[in-house]
Amino acid sequence: MLIKSGGRVPKAVELAKRLKELDEVKEAYAVFGRYDVVAFFECENPKRVFSSLSKATETGGIIITESLIESLEEQHTEEYGKGPFAS
Repeated sequence: MLIKSGGRVPKAVELAKRLKELDEVKEAYAVFGRYDVVAFFECENPKRVFSSLSKATETGGIIITESLIESLEEQHTEEYGKGPFAS
């Protein structure tokens, strides 16, 4: 997840520390550039990915996020393309 937090480095560092407290966040760093923080999530279940991203956006100090989700390894299976919320 790419996160804008307002551009102040101490604020971004604090936000990264708070995000690391979430179970699904494996790493989070303050960065320089268009975004202030990058956070790496890891979940076994695609539905949980979206739930975790939503939970993270409730963290105070976040202005804008952009999520980049790795494609499924099983893209040649019957389940590919049905989406994470398919029943």
